[in-house]
Amino acid sequence: MSATEHSGRTVAEALDRALAALGVSRDEVEVEVIQEPRPALLGLGGREAKVRVARKATPGAFAQQEVEQLLSLMGYEGQATVEESADGISLTLVGQEMDSLIGRDGKTLDALEFLLGLHMARRQGQWIPIVVDTQGYRARRESTLIATAQQAAERAAREGAPVFLEPMESRDRRTVHTVLQGDPRVTTASEGEGEQRRVVVHPKESTPPPE
Repeated sequence: MSATEHSGRTVAEALDRALAALGVSRDEVEVEVIQEPRPALLGLGGREAKVRVARKATPGAFAQQEVEQLLSLMGYEGQATVEESADGISLTLVGQEMDSLIGRDGKTLDALEFLLGLHMARRQGQWIPIVVDTQGYRARRESTLIATAQQAAERAAREGAPVFLEPMESRDRRTVHTVLQGDPRVTTASEGEGEQRRVVVHPKESTPPPE
């Protein structure tokens, strides 16, 4: 049950009954006073207070609503499924022509994440990490990056020279750093500015430049 209506002699009493029925605290709900109490006059015409109490929409539900609205404005017929965790919110888009929403190296998905993140921060008062995915793109991209990182480590160790990867977004660079952080043969560093920033895989014998 996400909403309920209850009556009481006062608004406070009606609210207490509604909160008890939902099993929530006051800060978890939105309250609408449907009817103010009115004392009886000569025993006639009195009425109780009545309130409607509904659970507040979770950040995930809000993000789902917003991304579906964005899809509609962009001319797509699609929906989003949502998962909330301590790490943030994951939205998976399903519908027609979703492959065109991915963009080169996931840049369109990244842009959707950025827009949603800004809107969520304004609405919720805090930055909540959001991941937007469709057609399993994020998992495929991660698999590709893992293979690329491992191949670069093999090459750096074999040739004894740094291996420069292609420029990447910060999310992808972080994946490469994480994959190779336990490899005893190599170290990694990021070099370059802006869109040209990339990961460099160094053999352990050489000293990488500072971050």
